[in-house]
Amino acid sequence: MTRSLAVLWCASAFCSAFLSFVVQPLLAKWLLPSFGGSPSTWAACLVFFQVMLLGGYAHAWLLSRLPLRWNRALHAALCLGVIVFSCTAELPPLHAAPHLPPGLRIVWLLACSAGLPYLLTACTAPLLSDWAAQLRAAVPHRLYAVSNLGSLLALAAYPAWVEPSWSLSEQYTLYCRAVLLAAVLSLTCLLQTLRTQTRPERAAAPVTWRARLGWSSCAFVPSLLLVAVSTHISVDLAPTPVLWIVPLAVYLLSFIAAFAGWVSRARGALAGAWVLFSALLAHSGFAAGTAQLWLQLTAALGSLACAGLLCHDTLVGARPAPAQLTSFYVWLSIGGALGGVSATFLAPWLFRDYYELELGSALCYALLWYAGRAREQSALRASAERRWLVLGALLVLPLMAAGCLLRAGYFGSREVRVLERRRSFLGALKVSEDRVARMLTHGRIRHGMQLIDPARSAQPTMYYGPGTALATVLSRHRATTPRRMGIVGLGVGTLAAFGKAGDQLSFFELDPAVVQLARQRFTYLARTPAAAQIEVGDGRLSLARAPGRALDILVLDAFASDAVPVHLLTAEAFAEYLRQLAPDGVLLANVSNRHLAVDRVVRAAAKLHGLACAVVDTGADATRFVSSVRWAVLTRDAAQLARLLEGHELRVATRPAVLWTDARASVWSIIK
Repeated sequence: MTRSLAVLWCASAFCSAFLSFVVQPLLAKWLLPSFGGSPSTWAACLVFFQVMLLGGYAHAWLLSRLPLRWNRALHAALCLGVIVFSCTAELPPLHAAPHLPPGLRIVWLLACSAGLPYLLTACTAPLLSDWAAQLRAAVPHRLYAVSNLGSLLALAAYPAWVEPSWSLSEQYTLYCRAVLLAAVLSLTCLLQTLRTQTRPERAAAPVTWRARLGWSSCAFVPSLLLVAVSTHISVDLAPTPVLWIVPLAVYLLSFIAAFAGWVSRARGALAGAWVLFSALLAHSGFAAGTAQLWLQLTAALGSLACAGLLCHDTLVGARPAPAQLTSFYVWLSIGGALGGVSATFLAPWLFRDYYELELGSALCYALLWYAGRAREQSALRASAERRWLVLGALLVLPLMAAGCLLRAGYFGSREVRVLERRRSFLGALKVSEDRVARMLTHGRIRHGMQLIDPARSAQPTMYYGPGTALATVLSRHRATTPRRMGIVGLGVGTLAAFGKAGDQLSFFELDPAVVQLARQRFTYLARTPAAAQIEVGDGRLSLARAPGRALDILVLDAFASDAVPVHLLTAEAFAEYLRQLAPDGVLLANVSNRHLAVDRVVRAAAKLHGLACAVVDTGADATRFVSSVRWAVLTRDAAQLARLLEGHELRVATRPAVLWTDARASVWSIIK
């Protein structure tokens, strides 16, 4: 093969790998608003792309076993189909297939928007390797490195260049044009194989089922941990492409390092690091999310990196002869897809809380132990890796088990009784009760509380109790006339306690499970004299369908656990909120957060739209069952804002405001 042809083949591999990874955050960001910014949105996207990767590898494996005539004809048909698709493709309507559950609806939307081109880009590298083997060229040894380079550059390019430069529709259009180029390159490479009329002889060495299951297992565990770590980070910060890309990049780098042969000599040290990071992860889980942010991120990403390096190095050590490589990649991708499916679809069905990190860690210990025994039957006893694994199994796994039992309610105060647990695609919910109150916990954060004493059960509590900025504003703004209120985020329905006869309350809640629990386990909604209605769906999208200038008060309190719903805080979102508010309307946003200074984003949006904005902190008051809370209050008139908050001490801004837009919203910019 000439140098020019080698460059052509490498360009095809690079282009396909780049497109395979740049499209993932692109489409996930497109889906986010319709699914409420849920961390599970990215998990479902990962599953789809892992399954499509399996489809691409299976396509390459099948073609490598067909006669050359059929091999070329089928792949040419795929390339032509992608060319037609790229010339006619448009993003499908987000409301398509409403009868499907959220996870499956995401899969359907992704299949319609990128299924066929992703199949082509996924199969390119293994197929080019097979064709190069037919030509007896040296280029296959470069293809893997080139494709990995393309994948890494795509992960870096999306947040740094693609996301801030173009709108989502423009990004998708550019992706379709680039896919057209990838299909043309693949067809051009196919034409170079026409000179070959026979395949080289293949080795007939059989592959056992034990070997196949070993390959899949070594890919299953890191894939499970990838989804679990991504969800773990999103639950505490925000579901956003930047945060999704970091774990994916760590996972990819572990693959590259292992297949480059950089890991084997350092397995003992890596096993020690794995025990350290998994111990930190166990501590983070035991602390139920109260650990410092840097510790949670370090533990999660460090565990993913070490587990990925060790498992993928084990996978490299079990590679078959070159003639069986296409089969090897198929079984590898089967394990990866099963890991994603288990974390995204099986875990919410099997578990009532987030236990995937602990499960993945336990499986990693078991896999490394078993693989080590198979690799070094006699020498493993004296190896550093074995000693570290024994230490981790004896110390870390019991701590993880204790953390899981604590979160499940088996340990802790006997006065607190768990009444109900639910976990859905949108998160984990728990209703608990002590002698004084009943509480709803979403993820790791309490989202509502109602006093059990019938004489006080109508009293607002926690973030809405007496003395908070919200309670003050609702007691002063249009208090003597009927009001129209919109509330994004239902919780337990506490804000219904402020409703009077003649008031109209419109709640917008994404999770149907929250609606059921608010109605079945709490009485705020049933007891309010106001006319209260609940619309299930994302608040921003629901408001966009409503007529404008209809609300006297709009309240934003739609946090899932401690994650920030980015799409509800952008400049475009606030423009929609202003369209909904009456001329003297008031907008209130709960900007409380353990890790992020959300008020900086709200202040920037207020300045952009010419609004008066004040931020009010309220300290915890156990006697009145009020939690520490920070509310941002926005009005069109500064004098009106001053009257509403008279008597409150306003927070003085010490750090600059940060404007978020639909095109660019950096969570890192507001970390405390």
